[in-house]
Amino acid sequence: MGARIYRAAGEGLAAAHAAGLIHRDFKPDNAIRGDDGRVRVLDFGLARGDVREADDGTTSSELTRGAGTPRYMPPEQAEGGTLTAAVDQYAFCVSLREALVGRNADGKDADVPGWIAAIVARGTARGPAARFASMPELLRALARDPATIWRRRRIAAGALAATAAAFAIGSLYASGSAVEPCSGARGDIARVWNLAARGQMIGHLRTLGVYGAGEAPRLDGELAAYAARWTASHRAACLANERGELTPQIYERNLSCLARARVSLETVLDVLAHVPGERLSNAVVAARGLPDAEHCLRETQAQAVDPPAQDVAPRAAALDGQIARLRMLARAADPTVAGAAAAMVGQARALGYAPLVARAYLVQGFDLVVRGLPAQALPALEQAATSAIDGGDERVFVEAYAREVFGIATMGEQELPPGAGAVLGAAPYVEHIARRLGPAGSFERALLYNNLGVSRLSAGDAPAARAWFTRALDEPRTRDGDVELVSAVGNLALIAERRDERDRLLVREHDTLAALVGPDHVLTLDSEFKAAMFTEHAGAAARRLRDMCQRVQRFHAREINGRLSECAYHLGWLAEERGDTGEARDAMHMVDDVRKPLAQAYLAALDGKLDAAIEQARSAARGLENEWWNKFFAGDGFLFAAGCAHRLGRRAAAIDNARAALAIYDQLDVIKQAPYYQRRVARTRALLAHLVTAPEARTLAAAAAAWYREAGGYDARAAELEAIATASR
Repeated sequence: MGARIYRAAGEGLAAAHAAGLIHRDFKPDNAIRGDDGRVRVLDFGLARGDVREADDGTTSSELTRGAGTPRYMPPEQAEGGTLTAAVDQYAFCVSLREALVGRNADGKDADVPGWIAAIVARGTARGPAARFASMPELLRALARDPATIWRRRRIAAGALAATAAAFAIGSLYASGSAVEPCSGARGDIARVWNLAARGQMIGHLRTLGVYGAGEAPRLDGELAAYAARWTASHRAACLANERGELTPQIYERNLSCLARARVSLETVLDVLAHVPGERLSNAVVAARGLPDAEHCLRETQAQAVDPPAQDVAPRAAALDGQIARLRMLARAADPTVAGAAAAMVGQARALGYAPLVARAYLVQGFDLVVRGLPAQALPALEQAATSAIDGGDERVFVEAYAREVFGIATMGEQELPPGAGAVLGAAPYVEHIARRLGPAGSFERALLYNNLGVSRLSAGDAPAARAWFTRALDEPRTRDGDVELVSAVGNLALIAERRDERDRLLVREHDTLAALVGPDHVLTLDSEFKAAMFTEHAGAAARRLRDMCQRVQRFHAREINGRLSECAYHLGWLAEERGDTGEARDAMHMVDDVRKPLAQAYLAALDGKLDAAIEQARSAARGLENEWWNKFFAGDGFLFAAGCAHRLGRRAAAIDNARAALAIYDQLDVIKQAPYYQRRVARTRALLAHLVTAPEARTLAAAAAAWYREAGGYDARAAELEAIATASR
């Protein structure tokens, strides 16, 4: 019986070889016998494709050199040489020898039958060419068990029977010495997280300026803690399996989950060791977004996805690891993901295992969303959702749908696909599925609620958006702190009805991000920018913006993003408002995004070219007013054109442009409680109060003066407007 079990495990390796894969980390921990009596080979996290004959092997890359469990590695693997399917033979025979030696009740080494010893000796030969020509040939040799030997040497039969236990519980004995049960996880993680990898990561980060050097020790400590948690989680699952607390199916799914986590850590380490400065912030987000290995057991126990068929299981496991790698690369905004994800979708579809197809499409769509290409992302996300339903993976379905909703919400009206309304109409159905996912689906549920809130916000429905964001905040995953879900806190702050609630949420968002990604990460600086924009006092708002702009320049000068442009634009706007032409000019020169045409209008006015400034401001406004997220700046364009016309004494043009600005501002219901919005409205009313006749002038002046008094920092302006409001005309 034991020999048959060992042969069954070997047949699993042979099937992997036939599918073009080398396992590279075979050991008793990675094989279990199921309730159906089948032996399954698990954890293809290190598997690589393109199995070749011994005379045409491939050389290990620097990323995978020496990867594997040292006790089971042949010399060529340990030394980073050419790898062929013979590496799995070596590991298989080492496992067989360990199971045979040291299984006697008295603790002494058991005798190994000569015919088996010869097989083991050949399978563990130093050179791959001296081993069996293939795994099937080794198995045929193992099948030739002389009946007379089995009858005479019962101890050998007992030893081989014990190999079943070795596979079932993962407990090993090496060279007659007891090995701690379930201790293999330390070796597994050590091939990823080790002094060499850490040194390479830290050394590279220190070359990336002040921010990179500051993040190096933080990342080193956090990733070390992650590796320790992974090891503890792996051992806990192994021991639970040994105690018989897990079914083989659950244990297999748990090991797959842990393998994805290990691949994710390996990917993040590689990214951090090579990332260019302009993508460092993205890489840090990826590092702080590693899958939680501690949740693997809980999540796999709650999962009801059927495993792949036995004939495709090895290939499915290998693709699963590659998809996990691509997901982390997408988080890190790696530009190579697009092509790799398309290829991965093709491989998954060819395999025909629906849950894997869903995850491949999800990564492809996620990458496109990260790169700001929602129109291209929607078809992939739709396919991910459909395949997830076909494969029974409800968590992937909810995530794919949530990301599809976000993509629709961030698209212009003219870009929307014909079926966008139907997608959004499915929200109640998806919400029902999300609710029944239980604790394991907290991330997907929070993501869904946040993105539905973004959808309602883009439609101008602040009350509905507020309700969705509140539900996202109530999810445990959001409360625990997740780098992607923190946005729900900031989103709710944007539309909070009370100032004290808004301020509390802004502090929470900032503190959570500072803890997750560091105080100088662009996301943390974004939260400080948001707080500055919600500061009523003009002087205080300018000071906060000035500090934020300087820190972006100091820590993230190499990064390609619009943060500095946005900060500089608003800083320049405030400077121009208070008459500080020097700061206004310096700030507007730094604007280099969709607001650049507006900034050029300001610069033209600062140079005394008011006619050109009017034309540029109006042109910029017309180009910005079609998309909801840019309409606010269209209002700025018309307001600035009005101010320039007023300076030229063109009263009618000034009034027309000011009213156009107010008309745009009046459409932005969702931000009407925001100080940066109210500041614009007050300035527009103040300008009109100088241009129109009573009683409209008095009404406009009174409203503007009231806001300026409450905001602070506008005493002279408020007094002037109060005089207009009380004047007799």
